[in-house]
Amino acid sequence: MATLADVADAARVSTATASLVLSGKASGRVSDATAARVRAAAEELGYVRDALAGGMRNRRTRTVGVLGERVLSTPYAVAMIDAILTVCRQLGWAVLLTDSGGQAEQTRRAVRELRSRRVDVIVHAAMYHQQVHVPAELDNAAVLNGFADRDGVVGVVPDERAAAREAVGHLLSLGHRRIGHITHDDTTVAIGMRRTAYEETLVSAGIDPDPSLVISGGNDPEGADASARRLLDREDRPTAVFCYNDGIAAGVYRVAARLGISIPEDLSVVGFDDLRLISTNLEPQLTTMRLPHYEMADWLVRRLINDDLPEPAEVRRFPCELVVRKSTAPAPAGA
Repeated sequence: MATLADVADAARVSTATASLVLSGKASGRVSDATAARVRAAAEELGYVRDALAGGMRNRRTRTVGVLGERVLSTPYAVAMIDAILTVCRQLGWAVLLTDSGGQAEQTRRAVRELRSRRVDVIVHAAMYHQQVHVPAELDNAAVLNGFADRDGVVGVVPDERAAAREAVGHLLSLGHRRIGHITHDDTTVAIGMRRTAYEETLVSAGIDPDPSLVISGGNDPEGADASARRLLDREDRPTAVFCYNDGIAAGVYRVAARLGISIPEDLSVVGFDDLRLISTNLEPQLTTMRLPHYEMADWLVRRLINDDLPEPAEVRRFPCELVVRKSTAPAPAGA
């Protein structure tokens, strides 16, 4: 079995440097290039750190607990879980996953389970941008994709307003002036933020928002189709639509096809989420805002492991990425 000294020799560093990297304490002390070289050497040699022995010395288990709320069963979880597992694998930590299904009693049980396992830190992961209950006894927790219902807990969320402004700004840059918005008839945080940003961006461009171009409805395929028909089956339909999510954008595609409206020649469409099962399987492929789930999880887990969370605690907003595909084009002539 490879030893720490073997890894250090292979990476051309001291054993102290190799130990810093493989124990997750290299931030600010070892260059990224050197740390990458040490991790590559450890991977190639099959080095396995004795986490149990280290835990006995330091009274730590080197384990990240993940408490999900209906996260592990949703497609949105893939990027977050991938980032958590990747970071922990790189730093030699273990991961314990549990999901409460959003039920209070199951959450209490999950918390007891994580505490009994003596996990060092807990990632409280939300299915969508929302407020979550973080029990007072969890003083080693931070919230992923949400914010806590009490002070003193770090959270990371997508920058919803900036993303919506960029999405609408993209359509404005293509010459669209009559831009519709189809949203969800719910009260989640993101819904209000995205609609407010949509309206603010139009006003900044000198356009008075037309309330009749904002349609709110169900988030399922039937609801998406109904909302899209209300917006598109009118003589003064918009030349572009900003959709609350990719599922609603798919409804716009279906209704546009039935009404003989061509995307993007007659109608430009922008979605939100970049749920690849939808965005890359539509024809044409969908222009959309990509949520930063991987980046948020990567940043949060590294900060938790290195005991380097912001003080005082804050909710940090991460930028989304505009992914331009084929569903947007210049506004039709004369529109």
